[in-house]
Amino acid sequence: MERSDGSTARIAGVRQVDAEVVRHMRAEIEGETDEVLTRQFGISYNTWCKVRSGNPIRRSVADRLEARIRPRCRVG
Repeated sequence: MERSDGSTARIAGVRQVDAEVVRHMRAEIEGETDEVLTRQFGISYNTWCKVRSGNPIRRSVADRLEARIRPRCRVG
């Protein structure tokens, strides 16, 4: 995460989703509504906005999302 002075800081408890997972999600997404995102990936629209923008999300959510998506896309 970037600070106002341009330096980066790690915030405990949050992280970005792996870029390969995000690429797979973008390729497979069926729609950008809460209903579709919840059914397809188990996340909300607000979380999807953060993920697709490369912003960090709660570590537990990122871990769970990657565990759910990796088997589908054979990413590391």
